[in-house]
Amino acid sequence: MAFHPDTRRLLDGVAFLALVPAPAKERLTGIARPVHYPSGRTLFRRGDAGEGLLIVLDGLVRVHLSTADGRELSLALVGRGEPIGELAMVDGGPRSADATTFTPVSALLMRHDDVAPLIATDVAFAGALLRTLAARLRHSSDQVEAIGLHSLRQRLAAVLLRLAAVEPTGLVRLPQAQIASLSAATRPRVNHLLTEFRQQGLVEPSRAGLRLRDPARLRGIAEGA
Repeated sequence: MAFHPDTRRLLDGVAFLALVPAPAKERLTGIARPVHYPSGRTLFRRGDAGEGLLIVLDGLVRVHLSTADGRELSLALVGRGEPIGELAMVDGGPRSADATTFTPVSALLMRHDDVAPLIATDVAFAGALLRTLAARLRHSSDQVEAIGLHSLRQRLAAVLLRLAAVEPTGLVRLPQAQIASLSAATRPRVNHLLTEFRQQGLVEPSRAGLRLRDPARLRGIAEGA
């Protein structure tokens, strides 16, 4: 099978595959296909067949749930070096959520029929997927805890820190509606708190995005200090 000449180099830079041995990476090199998506592209919807595994090389993908009346709950932002669609790869079920590119995204795409034999025969690769699933389960558990036990002020500070950490420029570029969704709050409440944060010198709006002026204080707020 033909493949992009840089595919192996790209796979070597993927963090979650760090413990996967060279022979398995060689097999991945043969089945991975570089793909590129514009911002705002729907990659899949909840209930779709799990036809492939994506590994993000550059950009951000928002994983979310949507209702028939247009409401959304953001579950995660997936960035450089992280896989999307690993749950469907492991259990063979349909997609459990929607996935939409937030920025232009470059990724490696592998078809389910090509990946499934590798999962079945390579313990290290299967383990890498399971560790990713475990990390996301922990993240979901943390989200439930935060909604139930933490104030919106704490949740918003934590979301801003996480968003800035995955953006190379350190700016928060998500629209307020999506920041509100990640914070499990309404947009008006988030807008009010962002105004407070700006007045307190914690954040600074700009045309390019929201800059965190005092990450240390925001971290203290997120931790309940």
